[in-house]
Amino acid sequence: MIARREKLQYGYLFVTDLVSLVASVAVAWLIMDGLFGKMTDFREPRLVLEACVMLFIAYVLTFFVFDQSENIVTRSSTREVEIAVGFNMLLALLDVACLALTKATMLDSRYFLIAVPLVNIFMMCGSHALLKKLLTRWKYTKGFRSLVGIVTTRERAPGIIQDLRKDWSKQLTGIAVLEAVAEDVTGEIEGVAIKANYDTFMDWLRQAALDEIYIDVPTESGNTLVPYLEEIESMGLTVHFRLPVLDRIEEACCSETSAVRMSRVLSRCAGGNVVTMGTGELKLHDQILKRGLDIFGGLVGCIISIPIIAIVAIPLKLESPGPLIFKQRRVGRNGRVFYIHKLRSMYVDAEERKKELMAQNEMNGLMFKMEDDPRITKVGRFIRKTSIDELPQFFDVLCGSMSLVGTRPPTLDEYNQYESHHKRRLSMKPGITGLWQVSGRSNIEDFEEVVRLDVQYIDNWTLWEDIRILFKTVWVVFAGKGAK
Repeated sequence: MIARREKLQYGYLFVTDLVSLVASVAVAWLIMDGLFGKMTDFREPRLVLEACVMLFIAYVLTFFVFDQSENIVTRSSTREVEIAVGFNMLLALLDVACLALTKATMLDSRYFLIAVPLVNIFMMCGSHALLKKLLTRWKYTKGFRSLVGIVTTRERAPGIIQDLRKDWSKQLTGIAVLEAVAEDVTGEIEGVAIKANYDTFMDWLRQAALDEIYIDVPTESGNTLVPYLEEIESMGLTVHFRLPVLDRIEEACCSETSAVRMSRVLSRCAGGNVVTMGTGELKLHDQILKRGLDIFGGLVGCIISIPIIAIVAIPLKLESPGPLIFKQRRVGRNGRVFYIHKLRSMYVDAEERKKELMAQNEMNGLMFKMEDDPRITKVGRFIRKTSIDELPQFFDVLCGSMSLVGTRPPTLDEYNQYESHHKRRLSMKPGITGLWQVSGRSNIEDFEEVVRLDVQYIDNWTLWEDIRILFKTVWVVFAGKGAK
């Protein structure tokens, strides 16, 4: 399992080190040419561009080969120098190799080849020091941090809070103090709000927007949490347990199937051993590929969508005056609330009339669907059948709140009725389409079947599966098998 800190740091360092390298090239050129006049034969723009392209290729290769997992915030100055020296030695070797393979003219300028990595050693140390300061300031990483909750005792709370605060990628949202009385639930420990006690901590975990949970209790208290562990695991959250209760935990919550899909990582926190258990997480390069597919598909979708939206906007507005785009709050990954955008296919009072029609709901579970929903306009029925109403969501994909392929996000009303195992379908970013939608979405009337398909997609994700679902979605839409 790749820590969220490692993934974010990977991206931050790629940009930071690239900027550092660009600055080093500029400084090295000024020194070698401006001060010593050694670059006279290499000033032709074509030669400079050729050298920069080769250097960039060498940088990308060096960056992906070099280990970037160590927490930058806790690295010492000595360690930073070691990393900078090792990185630039490898960079210089790969740059020379690229220039030699392409027979680039800049290979003859040994002054430039030596000056750039030497200058970059100092640039990298300085840029990393600046990055450390930025990462430890919450305002610069707001929105990217993992939302973390703690379940522990008052005695153990300060140590785990202090340790977690060293990880700049985590945002502590609250703590459940098991032995606290009701009057203490409004207090704080080390600046972290007490959200619950033993009697109410499960209610807090069910409703709160959380990505990770740290459970740290005395060994003798482990038995009191065993009845809740299976439910916590079923939510799809990443759970960190102190090792003393590991045996009880695995016996309670790890069935044969869950053991296959879960990953375990050993680490240390607050002076003790911790085992991290959670749903298998996408590898970093898989996440990069999935986001790349989203950006490419989102751009193409937006280009195609704009003229179509312009055409249907006129009859839609003529039939039912009101806003063209329907904006609604939905629940996304691990309980985060965001706005989804669709072309309005219903009359403006549709949400108010929904309560009157609940008795006619055709879905067995927490979704609403009717064969002849009177709230849908005539034009709305057409754009639903052809899935044109979903086109504005390509802009949501570009913004990063949705993915092309994922699980459909529930409304707040639906989410508030979820049982714990339903929440696991939200452990991945929501999508415009998904396995459920291409498996006969208009014929599936059991919400538990929807959950099963969503969890199946999450547990067995591959990029090729996303591409297959996208192609199948296009076929479903053009075959007239869209949503009712």
